[in-house]
Amino acid sequence: MTKPLKLIATIASTVCIVGLIYFSILYMSSSNARDNRSSAKQKEMITIVLEWGRLAPFPIYATNVSIETEGNSFTRSYHASFVATKQDIQAWIKDSPGINEATPQELSENKVKYIISPTGGANSVEVTIDFALNKVDIYVSWG
Repeated sequence: MTKPLKLIATIASTVCIVGLIYFSILYMSSSNARDNRSSAKQKEMITIVLEWGRLAPFPIYATNVSIETEGNSFTRSYHASFVATKQDIQAWIKDSPGINEATPQELSENKVKYIISPTGGANSVEVTIDFALNKVDIYVSWG
């Protein structure tokens, strides 16, 4: 093979390898990014969080509602949060079987954490409530 053909073959194989690496990274990471931007997927993720944590639906007047996923084909976790009035949070707690069966861990004067026995394949569910900020944080994972 002549030098110009060897150079072209080397460049072509390098481009192919770089392309494969790029698309592998894109494939592994973009699923979470797509899910986190899709309102349909976010509704589905909230449904999963509520089911696996045995939690009541978020309060009707909740604000700053968010949910994000991370992980890959072997592990998946969801981080959800919302802000609501103290009364709405207390009603939500009352209506959430998973929380009612858990023992609260006092983290500070206004902050409580519940470690919930999960269902549906999850291996961990934690709900942290900050009553000073009227904020609920939920973490659910499997895998």
